[in-house]
Amino acid sequence: MKKPLLAKNANSKFSVNALWNQLQGKLDELNPRERKLVTYGGGLSVLVIVWFVLVDPAVTTLKGSDQRIQALVQKAGAVERAAQNLEALRGARSRVQVQSSELDTRLKRILTDEGITSGATVDRTEEGMIRVSLQQVPAGAFLKWLAQAETLSGLKTSELKLQKTDAGVVSGELMFGTQASGLNAGK
Repeated sequence: MKKPLLAKNANSKFSVNALWNQLQGKLDELNPRERKLVTYGGGLSVLVIVWFVLVDPAVTTLKGSDQRIQALVQKAGAVERAAQNLEALRGARSRVQVQSSELDTRLKRILTDEGITSGATVDRTEEGMIRVSLQQVPAGAFLKWLAQAETLSGLKTSELKLQKTDAGVVSGELMFGTQASGLNAGK
């Protein structure tokens, strides 16, 4: 009666030593020619498995790394260009482009839209700055107007003098620097 190839030891666990001894015994039963054939065949099988499981994937990874790096660099460049375009769009959306000669008209139109034309006058100073004088203007409407006015390109608030006259009502003067006046901001 033949012994099974995988024998259990006394602890009913498979023992590597017992398996190795059985394989050694089977190999010893073969004649020298068969032993060489089995040994070389087993060695070749191990080499093929090592090649396809370990070496070939590593070589493929190394060979393809330059292509993957180039693809990632291109993707990074595309992302950077998209970020620059987005920033440009944000800037364009936040700053309405208006000619310096049209700034007075645009400011008056925004005043009209906010319903505060009766208490406000817009004129230019000798230096080319825009002066907005306010008399008894609702504070909320003034703040909305100011927020819209500051989005106009070529216009910077350089001086603001406000005085609360009643609850929710202000009077005062606002000076805008323009590109024509050198933006006299911070004067």
